Amino acid sequence: MPDAPAGNQSPPAPSFGGGMSEERKERGASWRVFIYIAGSHLLLGFLALLFYVGSHAGK
Repeated sequence: MPDAPAGNQSPPAPSFGGGMSEERKERGASWRVFIYIAGSHLLLGFLALLFYVGSHAGK
């Protein structure tokens, strides 16, 4: 028989990150930022290329 009644037990704290260490979380966030920045630059470069080709299409 448990020492404390079942009604007095607090629920377990949620575990965010799947038990990963802080260093691993920071590394994952750094990669995510790098991918977002690189992807946005590629997208903007492609749009700039489209505008360039479109402005010289009739010439």
